[in-house]
Amino acid sequence: PMKAAVLTGVGRVEVRDVPKPGIKAPDDVLLKTAVAGLCGSDLHYFIADRVGGEKVAYPAIVGHECSAVVETVGPAATRIKPGDRVAVEPAISCGTCDQCRSGRPHTCRNLGFLGHPGERNGCLAEYFVMPARNCFPLPEGMTMTEAMLAEPLSIALHAFHFWSGGKGQAMAVLGCGPIGLCVLMTARLNGVRDIYATDKVDERAAIALKTCAVWAGNPDGGDIVRDILDRQPLGLDAVFECCGDQAALDQAVELLKPGGTLVFVGVPLSERVYFPSGRIRRKEIRIQNVRRQNRCVEQALDLVGAGKLDLNFLATHTFEVKDAQKAFETAAYRRDGALKVSIAF
Repeated sequence: PMKAAVLTGVGRVEVRDVPKPGIKAPDDVLLKTAVAGLCGSDLHYFIADRVGGEKVAYPAIVGHECSAVVETVGPAATRIKPGDRVAVEPAISCGTCDQCRSGRPHTCRNLGFLGHPGERNGCLAEYFVMPARNCFPLPEGMTMTEAMLAEPLSIALHAFHFWSGGKGQAMAVLGCGPIGLCVLMTARLNGVRDIYATDKVDERAAIALKTCAVWAGNPDGGDIVRDILDRQPLGLDAVFECCGDQAALDQAVELLKPGGTLVFVGVPLSERVYFPSGRIRRKEIRIQNVRRQNRCVEQALDLVGAGKLDLNFLATHTFEVKDAQKAFETAAYRRDGALKVSIAF
């Protein structure tokens, strides 16, 4: 058996002994978890038993942001070997459906996702199994924590693809958790200078300001739409919604200039969200949904490995697996300045 952090219901995590998985397919790889991060989606399953209208199937071993060491490999897994340190692409696509063939493996018709309840056990366990093609050997000198953070960065890189923004354009990020902060850094890397940021946690807004925002504010503490439009009277070219909050979507519509782009990165807990039809029609606002990411983990590893982005400040808290309940509570309730909370195995 092995130890795993198992979500057993809303607000409950138990550390259990569960069977250790084994290699089944010829290209399978058995991985020993090094560092596993808690993502906003993992926290959704902790704070609610329904996400976007889907019921959560408990008990569940969640977790998909991770670095690991290769334990054993199947006979067809030739690209990696036991002992390799790897980062993991959590989405397992079939490679043969219409989506995969058209360059969209992230919306594969037969997608299996690491740590998605009811699909596949996640990495909040001592061991897990993935296909070899989902494992990327780490550059020399990269830490296991940096490798784990490549996955949230990959989502920001994918989201940024949907807007051809650069110098001379203005944008905002609403919600400055780890992915929102990664969007900020990606924008700065792409030459955007006028970057605005909001978060309901004052410390996160302050970190956004320190990272690369020209202005940051708390929507609970004032009228952020007025504050930003005072500085950008014509409105913004793009808004990245990174919190899944209806109020933030409303703010985005007000902040955007005509022809602006709303990139919807956040995952709402509710089944439906709403837009004022007149406002978005008259401004001809483009709304782009983001589904995780599409083959961006390697690009994220390259950027971090080359020293172009330093993600270490995101990793604020690390717990042992025995303290999994405390780890989830710290992350979900944003205690003690938590940004990325991880469990080290």
